[in-house]
Amino acid sequence: MSTTQSKQNFTAIAITVIIALLGLNAYQWYVNSKLSSANQTQETEMVELKKIEAELAQDYQSALESLEEMRGDNAELNNLIDSQKAELKTQKDKINNLIWTKKELDKAKQELNKLNANVTKYLADIQQLKQENKLLTEDNSQLTIRVEEEIKANQMLTDAKNSLATEKDKLAKNNETLGTKVDMANAIKINFLEVKGYEIKKDGKLKEKNKAKDVQMLRVCFLTETNMVTSAGKKKFYLRLINPQGETMAIEDSGSGVLTNKLDNSQVRYTISADVEYNNEDTNACIDWSVSGAMVKGEYKVELYNNGFPVGKGQFTLK
Repeated sequence: MSTTQSKQNFTAIAITVIIALLGLNAYQWYVNSKLSSANQTQETEMVELKKIEAELAQDYQSALESLEEMRGDNAELNNLIDSQKAELKTQKDKINNLIWTKKELDKAKQELNKLNANVTKYLADIQQLKQENKLLTEDNSQLTIRVEEEIKANQMLTDAKNSLATEKDKLAKNNETLGTKVDMANAIKINFLEVKGYEIKKDGKLKEKNKAKDVQMLRVCFLTETNMVTSAGKKKFYLRLINPQGETMAIEDSGSGVLTNKLDNSQVRYTISADVEYNNEDTNACIDWSVSGAMVKGEYKVELYNNGFPVGKGQFTLK
């Protein structure tokens, strides 16, 4: 009885142990199964994270190269590219933080998509700016061409004006020379000139005198040449009397004045002028000059001018 009871107790214990072991094995299998599943999930996530990281690196590098290809000589454009590269660097660092620090795969994917969208926008903006700059450059080029053409046209106009002004001056000088020649041709020259001194009597009659102290009036008589060039009519002759001291005898109130000698454009003071009736033939004429004050002894000179030119000269002596 005692032996049988012991066997039964042992058997019960053995069965209990076996059942416990089977339960433990089943739990261990379950735990191992869970750990295996977790490891598999972690490995899958790690692969995805590395895939995202590789894609990020590739897209970032491609974006940098694309932006650099857009770089040129325009400072504004290059500054924009540098600014966009800095923004992309900030986005890349943010995505890396989501991948390895927070391990937020979905957000990392969203930010990567946003980065690629920004790259596309950046490239489009740069392309548009380059196109606008190109159009602006073309407009500036056309404007430069027009300005150069305008400058050239203005220079041609200036040259033409200068040429015309030169021609005008030349023509004016030629006309002046021609006019001088015409005036000279119209001047009536003197063939003979004679000067006599007179005393004026109380009855108004004249008495010829050759002593300076007795002379009250000088009469200059002359004979003209025949000049068929000039027209007939009254011709003005200018008389210049020069005393022994070389001074022109002149009294403004008695008809003295100043004329221009057209030979050298000098100003000549004359004693008196008179009109002579000329009929295209040798003409005799006289011009009288009433003396003011006492005459002096010595040699006097006489000059006659017509039409602005000296036409005759002579001299006389008073004792």
